[in-house]
Amino acid sequence: MYRIILDTDPGIDDALALFLALSSPEIQLEAITTVTGNVDVEHTTYNALALLTLTGRTDIPVARGSREPLVGNRLHASHVHGEHGVGQALLPQPNIQPVEQHAVELIIEKIMGNPGEITLVEIGPLTNLALALHREPRIAQAVREVVIMGGALLTPGNVTPSAEFNIYADPHAAHVVLKAGWPIRMVTLDTTNRTPLTQAQAMEFAQGESAIKTCIRQMFAHYFDIYAPLYGQPDFHMHDPLCLASVFQPDLITWKPAYVEVELQGTLTAGETVAYFRGEQAATPNVLASIEVEAERFIQMFIERVGTTFP
Repeated sequence: MYRIILDTDPGIDDALALFLALSSPEIQLEAITTVTGNVDVEHTTYNALALLTLTGRTDIPVARGSREPLVGNRLHASHVHGEHGVGQALLPQPNIQPVEQHAVELIIEKIMGNPGEITLVEIGPLTNLALALHREPRIAQAVREVVIMGGALLTPGNVTPSAEFNIYADPHAAHVVLKAGWPIRMVTLDTTNRTPLTQAQAMEFAQGESAIKTCIRQMFAHYFDIYAPLYGQPDFHMHDPLCLASVFQPDLITWKPAYVEVELQGTLTAGETVAYFRGEQAATPNVLASIEVEAERFIQMFIERVGTTFP
């Protein structure tokens, strides 16, 4: 059993990752923490609460997190995910509220109260986690593992030619997290870009009359009807669901030790993740980086699990 905190910025693929977490008996979802990323933290928090209301899992606490990156201005991806973050989905009014704790406080409390038990699944910018490290450095020794969706090591970025969105949105936070000396697996664009869900697959998967299938159809509608034609991206890449799946099925991915740094100063390369795969060229590896993925196996697992749990 993997006890996880899902640190997230819902987000269409974040919502799909949440559905997968709730469909996987290997996962015990301890809490959701939110952050500004795809949209402002006000929207990401509302979306998390509404998605839990939709799925009937209002027992899971949600803690609102950081509104601003450590340095610089907020970056949004509303052109991809829609103005409110979930495409055209009409989410229910949440019947729960965020806990009083800030996300940073909840992360620290959960990890320090359960040493060696908590896995942090980071599928948004890393602001909350960097702040938690600053406040309580001992979490680096007390966490079970940190699994990050972020970075582009041997492939171009998706927000600039050099940088992937989650890292670019708060590169200084990513720098802090990668330097903390804890066990990290990075699920990068090198593999998530190889897990496309085609429009035909998405529409077939989203068939059904349930409220959740309706929500999924409405989320996909924005992506395939608005974003994809404008930006030439015909398939939906399953970035965050792959990261979540790698927690309980790590053999979906081929991993390679690497030493990864984040570029903080470059005018054209800010947020770039620079990876050294040969130890003699840099310090001891600080991550296990995703290199290859069994894409078809992952997609089928996702469709079967979520489709069975939420018919």
